[in-house]
Amino acid sequence: MPKNSKDTEQLWSPSLRRARHRWKDNRDLIEQFAELVRTNPAIYSDENKGVVFLLKAVKDLRRNGYENSEYTETLAFWIREEQEKAEEEDPTSTSDLMPKEIPEQLKERLESIRESIGLKPRRVFPFNGVMREKNLLKFAQKRAQLLHGTDDLSIYIENLIRKDHSSLNAPSGLIFDLLESCEYIVQRNGYQVSKNFEVNCCDLWIPEISLAIEPRSGFDPKEEGDLFRLLTLSVHHFDAKRIAVVLPDDLEMANFQSCRSLQHVIDNLRVLHISELDAYVRETGSLEESETAN
Repeated sequence: MPKNSKDTEQLWSPSLRRARHRWKDNRDLIEQFAELVRTNPAIYSDENKGVVFLLKAVKDLRRNGYENSEYTETLAFWIREEQEKAEEEDPTSTSDLMPKEIPEQLKERLESIRESIGLKPRRVFPFNGVMREKNLLKFAQKRAQLLHGTDDLSIYIENLIRKDHSSLNAPSGLIFDLLESCEYIVQRNGYQVSKNFEVNCCDLWIPEISLAIEPRSGFDPKEEGDLFRLLTLSVHHFDAKRIAVVLPDDLEMANFQSCRSLQHVIDNLRVLHISELDAYVRETGSLEESETAN
């Protein structure tokens, strides 16, 4: 059997389908029991702390999403456990038996179940302490609810990071990320950046320190002649004192060193990894200040 056929067969295997839909089965069971509790106050009194906790937990489950909550598995486990006990007491019953009593310490009972079945509690991250702008926090919460049906921002952020990682794997994504990173680093050091996308000209120009920057997502020795021409033309175009080529940190060292050899034939050229740019900009700023002072 071809590999992809086997993978498809495994993807749709009964065991995996059950795993994917288990939380939905749990949701339906919990909702059924919650409706029974809500409509039968004589049996399930709201003076019982366990009843109050259960109804609040179900409300939280609806808001945050059953598939994302730590209580879905444990609460459904407890209901099924009580159903089995009821069935043992009345094996002749054909109806769906539900727990007749809710313990006052239901929360503690669910914690005990969690430990017994090996579930780890979900970590709750204080995003209101991480995101300083309240408007952005509110926007993120709305997007999380819209896209994922949950207020859990970690799921929304994980999805954004996954998309970002995927886009960076594309050649166009890598060069744009490198370009933006260079721009951000320069601006973080207090300098204005002028973007320039003309043919045979560096993409970034920082007039305050007379520095032209050419971000490159990669380098092949065959490109040396074209890059040499671009850099020399850029020096004349900007009347630049300094010029830099910025490459990704994970570029093969042989290619990086090959590009770096241009430093021997172009005055004031620096070939850098992106992680070296911040220190170089600060160094260049200090040098420009001392030259201006003299």
